[in-house]
Amino acid sequence: MHVDGKVRRFHAMKTAWGITKFIDLKTFSDPMRGYLIDNTCVFGAEVFVVKNTFTGVNFTMKKEPPTYSYTWRVSKFSTLHDERYESEYFGCYNWKVMLYPNGALEGRGNSIGLSLYSDGSNIPANSKLLVGFKLLIKDRINGKHFELKRVRALFYPPNLNFGWGDFMSLAKLKDPSQGFLVDDTCVVEAEVTFLGLLLTG
Repeated sequence: MHVDGKVRRFHAMKTAWGITKFIDLKTFSDPMRGYLIDNTCVFGAEVFVVKNTFTGVNFTMKKEPPTYSYTWRVSKFSTLHDERYESEYFGCYNWKVMLYPNGALEGRGNSIGLSLYSDGSNIPANSKLLVGFKLLIKDRINGKHFELKRVRALFYPPNLNFGWGDFMSLAKLKDPSQGFLVDDTCVVEAEVTFLGLLLTG
C-alpha cells in the first residue's frame, strides 16, 4: 500500500508529522491482502527534501527561554464593581494581568475572568511574540492552587490580550473552604515564558 503525503515543514516547534488513519485494521489484518504475515508487517518511508523557497517569515527561537513571574494581591474583592482591573506592568514586553471580577464574554455574571495583556510598545515592527503562559489563583488554605495555561500564544497588534472570561466560577472563588478568597483578598500569579520572535516583514 502506498500513500502520498503532503509537503510538510519540520522545525524546532514541529518535529513530527504523520497520518492518523493510514489503513483500517480490518484491511490490515486480512490475510488475503498480505500486509500482516506471521504476525509481522514491514513499513517503509521515503523522504524528499524540498528546497525552501518561502521567504515571508523568519522565526527566531530561544534556546533557553526566559520566564517572567508576577504576583498580584487583589484586596477588597467585594468592592470591585468595574468591568476590568489591571495589574502593574512586569517583564520586558510590558505585560499586565487583566482581572474581570464579574467575568467576561461567556463567563459574564457567573465567573471571574483573567487574561494576559501586553501594551505592544516593545514588540519590534513586523514581528509577533510567541509565548507560553499560565495564570493562577492561589489556594491559601489547602495549597491546591487553580491554574489555566496556554502552551503557545502569538502576541502582536491588535491581538495583545489572551485569557479566559470564565477562568473560575464565582461560586468556587467565594467558597470559604476553597481558600481562594481569604479576608476578601485573592492572590493572582502569572508566569510568562518568551519562546521566540516571528519576523513577518
